[in-house]
Amino acid sequence: MITTKMKIKEISDYSKLSVLSMNRCIDSKHVQKMIKSIRKMGIIRPVVITTTSIFEGLLKTYIIDGQHLATALERENLPIPCIEIEITSEEDLIEKMAYLNNSSKSWDLMNYINAWKMIRPDYMKLFKWKNMYDIEVSMLAAIGINSYTMKSNTQTIKTGDFVITNPNAELMCKQFNDIFIKIGTADRYIKFNFLHAFLQVGSSYDHEKVLANIDKHMKSIRLISDSTETGNYIRKQIFGINKK
Repeated sequence: MITTKMKIKEISDYSKLSVLSMNRCIDSKHVQKMIKSIRKMGIIRPVVITTTSIFEGLLKTYIIDGQHLATALERENLPIPCIEIEITSEEDLIEKMAYLNNSSKSWDLMNYINAWKMIRPDYMKLFKWKNMYDIEVSMLAAIGINSYTMKSNTQTIKTGDFVITNPNAELMCKQFNDIFIKIGTADRYIKFNFLHAFLQVGSSYDHEKVLANIDKHMKSIRLISDSTETGNYIRKQIFGINKK
């Protein structure tokens, strides 16, 4: 049963449409493709919009889905066909944006973080960390809760339920970035093994010693082909963890 109320309209005054800061940036190459499609086949789908005051306190009409199409139509000086849907809250808007975008090109984790950061402070921290450090966001999220639970982190990030619980997360992000710089272009599975050990070592962690151990053992680590053996070597020789 469809419960969302929708209105169909056509907009020719482009100034009446606002773009949400949480949406994807406009890609001019994609807009060019949309223009070619419009010239070849015409307009085959509408832009999805909503009218709300929840963001700025002023009633504005925002593009939820189809901003590239809207830009292409503006460049062609054509009216924009729109379907207007109702939203009930900021959370409702983000969830509907995700559904709409995933029906075409799926959102990655940064798209979700960019959306939720507007109303979730912990997502703003994740966004800041990703800009500061060239580390996968799933790794930063694991540091944020001090737990190696990648699948769970990914799901909670998408649903807006991610919460940073590690009081030492800021410092640990800086420390792991130092490690990341040291291990450089190592394979992805090696980097994840480093993260696992980094989160496992606990209060006995000695940052300077770990960095020195990386200099000493990195060549040997790169020569190990088995992931389990690699993890055991990293825990023992780099972080001084003897338990497997």
